[in-house]
Amino acid sequence: MTKKILFLGITAIMATLQLAAQKIQGTVKDTAQTAIPMLRIYLAGTQKHALTNTNGSFTLNDVKPGTYQLLATGTGYKTLEQNITIQDSITTLHLTIQPSDVGLNEVVVTASRNKETLGTVPSSITIISGKQLREQSTITTDINQLLSMNVPGLTLGTNTSTNKGQTLRGRGMLIMIDGIPQSTPLRNGDKDIRSIDVSVIERVEVIKGSTAIYGNGADGGIINFITIKANTNQRFSGSTDISGNGSLTHPSGSLGGRISQNFTGKINKFDYVVSGTYEKTGVNKDANGEVIAPFQSLSQNKNVNAFAKLGYDINTDNRVEVMYNYYRSMQYSTYVNNGGKFGVSPIIGIPGTSPGDRQGTPYNHNAALNYTNKNIFKNTSLGVNLYYQDFYTVFEYSDFYAPPGNSAISSRKMGARVNFNTIFNFHPNLFGDVTWGVDILNDKTSQPLTDGRSFVPEMNMKNYAPYAQLKTYLFKDFLLKAGVRYENISLHIPDYTTIKFGNYAGGVFVKGGNLPYEALVFNAGLRYTKFPAFNPFVSYSQSFSLYDLGRTLRLAKAVSNGTTSINTIETKAIITNNYEAGFNSSIGKFNASGSYFISTSSLGTSLKDVNGVAVPERAPERVEGFELTAGYQFLPNLSANTAYAHVEGKKDVNGIHTYLPTTRISPDKLTVNVSYSPLKSWDLGVYYIYSGIRKRFDPNPNTKEYDLGNGPVSDFYLVNFYTGYRFNKNMSVRLGVDNLLNADYYPVMSQARVRTDSYIKGSGARMNIGFKYGF
Repeated sequence: MTKKILFLGITAIMATLQLAAQKIQGTVKDTAQTAIPMLRIYLAGTQKHALTNTNGSFTLNDVKPGTYQLLATGTGYKTLEQNITIQDSITTLHLTIQPSDVGLNEVVVTASRNKETLGTVPSSITIISGKQLREQSTITTDINQLLSMNVPGLTLGTNTSTNKGQTLRGRGMLIMIDGIPQSTPLRNGDKDIRSIDVSVIERVEVIKGSTAIYGNGADGGIINFITIKANTNQRFSGSTDISGNGSLTHPSGSLGGRISQNFTGKINKFDYVVSGTYEKTGVNKDANGEVIAPFQSLSQNKNVNAFAKLGYDINTDNRVEVMYNYYRSMQYSTYVNNGGKFGVSPIIGIPGTSPGDRQGTPYNHNAALNYTNKNIFKNTSLGVNLYYQDFYTVFEYSDFYAPPGNSAISSRKMGARVNFNTIFNFHPNLFGDVTWGVDILNDKTSQPLTDGRSFVPEMNMKNYAPYAQLKTYLFKDFLLKAGVRYENISLHIPDYTTIKFGNYAGGVFVKGGNLPYEALVFNAGLRYTKFPAFNPFVSYSQSFSLYDLGRTLRLAKAVSNGTTSINTIETKAIITNNYEAGFNSSIGKFNASGSYFISTSSLGTSLKDVNGVAVPERAPERVEGFELTAGYQFLPNLSANTAYAHVEGKKDVNGIHTYLPTTRISPDKLTVNVSYSPLKSWDLGVYYIYSGIRKRFDPNPNTKEYDLGNGPVSDFYLVNFYTGYRFNKNMSVRLGVDNLLNADYYPVMSQARVRTDSYIKGSGARMNIGFKYGF
């Protein structure tokens, strides 16, 4: 009897232990079958909870047999509810979660170097989708103009090959291609936006406000061009795109053409995409049919872009990918500048041959090797990015130099980013992730003249920057982000002798050496995520930059009591502080967003004119403004969106507060676009752009003229038009018109700079018609 009781007891204990060992395991993916980390998993009516890891997988242990309701939730996704019955010791689930309809589910990677949805980022972000780019590139392939049409707070495009004076929220921005820096902050040439062709851009992510997460130069924010990915649904596919463009009102000599070809697919574990684009532009003309001056012009350019990306899935957790992009844009002008006087009449182009070398960008090489491991160790993923950029651009021939010549900017960057992401789950109301790692960058930038003279010596910057970024939920609906980055920079400058240019005599020998920089920069933000109708955030962030040291180095002055050296030149770095409060809102068919920001720095980044030479002005600055956006879906085939941006700024020069120049602070900007599809195969779009008035300055009482950057800016508006028709899934045609109403206007920078050499009108009405065939 005793043995029987003992046997029954042991059996009961074993059965209990078996029941206790039962668990639920599974994965959660989105509709594109991409694993989703950081989703909360609950068993309703119990205390059981989990957080999906880097593979989108989760485990719930010690679950008693029975029937439950399992919930999966996360910002940017609809709550997934599924009834499950637990019988076996291990229950495996494969779940698919749907994206939400509230506009906060768009994925962004630039803000924290990890995939996350807009609703989980406590800062202002603009995403330009591939669809927007495809449609609007029918109107213009000028990436400067495409960005300014879509990004509140970004100055309207200059209508030239440079983005000189084009700022984001009144400050400079860091331009990147897949995270590879294109900007040359050590000697800013303002050619970084036009560094890639729109045909290979999948989307653009714009992070607004000071940020040091990618290092030097992001005082106003980051613009990251994300390149196209392979089509993994077919072994071989592609498309051919042909288009022609020219003046709509004065077509003679203005016609140009463009062809783009790409191939893509996936074969076993390999996926690939290869693309090539060639574009030749004709002569640009203003609204009156006058040829626009060739100074830094988009006229008569030959543009080439070659792109390739190859990926290999080692297994479900490991992937390696290589990318290469080559961009070239050179001007072959048969015109030269003629006439013009600021405030009176524009420079125009007349037939002729310009002396010196051709202006343009002979090459911009970008290459990257990426390795990802979704589970390098427990709940931790790894991303390693090795990159290389080699950029060279040539500016216009000028008698600014003595003797005259062409200056150029040469910049080579090599870098490595090691990026870990660790997910933690301490409690149902305390979970999140930490992104941590290190950036290593070597940036060599110089400004030579093409005849061999050294205008700015080669600056060799080595940067080692560890960082960490925390994201966690507090009390379920409050999302907190906080991070720190340590900048450790060594900048080597060789001995050099300045040259004569403008009214600067040159001939000053400067003893080189090493300049060390160290800075600890912070960011913190809080967003309340519970209600899609009102999703507010507050944030504070800092950025670090070495502002355009080349301008300072080339203006070195002799000292009376010894040798001029880099230690006698003002080379202090700039720390910018950004304070912001904003919100996102989605109510039914209506969505809106808004933000108010303040940006301060103890050193400035403006230029002032000293005897005809632009010199950096190192004065405290304060910039502030607001942005508002709204959209409404009137019908399934009819929608409208609008955005308004206002920014203003002042500097403190010896206790006197004056406005910042318009080369820094853009006029108010309003954009409105309406999209309508009369048929499923027929799309229409109208884009309205208004640039406001900014007249903050009076002429200089001594010269009776406006100082550099202080020109009075009058308002103007532009209307653009797009239409496209799809014959079937393979063939489509499209038509775009830039400046549909043929407005006669001067771009913002033409008015603001107060320089005759850039007092050039904008283009008149231009059309672009294209045909695309996919296979």
